[in-house]
Amino acid sequence: MKLAAIVVVYYPDLSDLKKNILRYITEVDALILWDNTPNSDGAPLLIDLPGYEEKIQQLSTGKNECIAYPLNQAIAWCIANQYTHLLTMDQDSLFEVGGFKLYKNRIQLNLGNSNAIYGVNPNSKFVRQDDFLHTSWCITSGSVYDVTIVKEIGGFREDYKIDCVDNEICFRANTKGYKTVVDTQCVLHQIYGNHQKSIFGFTTLGYSAFRTYSILCNHILLWKEYPQQIGKDLKKEIVKEYFIFRFVKVLLSENNKMAKTMALFYGFIDGMSGKRKDRFC
Repeated sequence: MKLAAIVVVYYPDLSDLKKNILRYITEVDALILWDNTPNSDGAPLLIDLPGYEEKIQQLSTGKNECIAYPLNQAIAWCIANQYTHLLTMDQDSLFEVGGFKLYKNRIQLNLGNSNAIYGVNPNSKFVRQDDFLHTSWCITSGSVYDVTIVKEIGGFREDYKIDCVDNEICFRANTKGYKTVVDTQCVLHQIYGNHQKSIFGFTTLGYSAFRTYSILCNHILLWKEYPQQIGKDLKKEIVKEYFIFRFVKVLLSENNKMAKTMALFYGFIDGMSGKRKDRFC
């Protein structure tokens, strides 16, 4: 296995980013550092990773390309440079000490078997077990993709941009006869949104109007496109968390209430009509 990695960043805290990268860079053969931070001059990130300079490729278009486009560019880079697998990381994802090395070793022992995507155990979501867990989907961060298979099935869906990109490619791989598996022993500490405690006692994710729209619209589109794969639990989460509870939390505790309420309205309308639009960008 010849392994490259990509970490997509957006206004990163460089000290945290360095700490996170150091948990896995020793085990990868190359690291693509993709900067989504809007930048007029395309200047590279000034991140101090002594001893690893030759491994790092810094790429950017000078604007926010979301997630799917950078991942497809990384797949193309891997193919051009004969890498077999790609690790995809968020800037704020943190492996436990030594965790990625063990994860990589377990992947190498389980290559083949129609496995297209290897995922991790985010925030200990799954009960730990010895064998890989066969699942319908896994999150993008911490996942290792078979580059050849990703290219064969058409790459990451750029029309989804960011939300549900992970679900969709797993579902599509599954429909093509490939498997998604999770290493439940590899725990990844993952941050979702910008957590804020409200005066009413509940926690909000603090997503922007754009993400509020995107999360709801894309999940509905996913539901319509893969009705057999999406599962009852995710369907309940879409209705309860991404629509009802999100609406209540916006009204009670978040700022930009009008924009986010409209984002939920149009997210539902566009999702049901099957036409995602460039709203709230």
